[in-house]
Amino acid sequence: MSPHTPADSLAPRPGSASRVSLSTLVTPDQTNPYGTLHGGVLLRLADECGAIAAIRHVGHGQITTAAIDSFTFIGPVFVGERVELVAEVTYAGRTSMEAFIEIHAEPLHKAEPRKVGVGYAVYVALCELDRKPVRVPPLLCETESDRRRDEEARARQAIRLARRAEALAHREELH
Repeated sequence: MSPHTPADSLAPRPGSASRVSLSTLVTPDQTNPYGTLHGGVLLRLADECGAIAAIRHVGHGQITTAAIDSFTFIGPVFVGERVELVAEVTYAGRTSMEAFIEIHAEPLHKAEPRKVGVGYAVYVALCELDRKPVRVPPLLCETESDRRRDEEARARQAIRLARRAEALAHREELH
């Protein structure tokens, strides 16, 4: 535990406590010449939503994005539509957290949401004083569904760590 991490802030928390949603209207300045939302804008919104979920899980301090992982664009989002993003922490390691992010879009004149994106992002908790990584609360596993979620998240994290090690080794080869 970091000297800047209060012991009581490390009590296990359910993923549902971190659940957050954001909603916005797609405007013409966010779209390409064909009237569809730029993918980068959608990723920025996804990152913001996931970051808020991570901050809620930690309950204090700062976080930084470590990875946007396995994000899939399912369908287009058109100018004038409402976009809703929902994120929830699905994994908590020592200093990092994974958030699952799901995105829906719908026309303003009718409540017919359709899934347009889904993915994961990884965040690292930072000490506000020195911006070094600090411990995060464990994720509470109360049900069989929670245990399955945790097992799947640990498998994704192992793959991410292997990819990171490979990227760092490749970077060293270039220097």
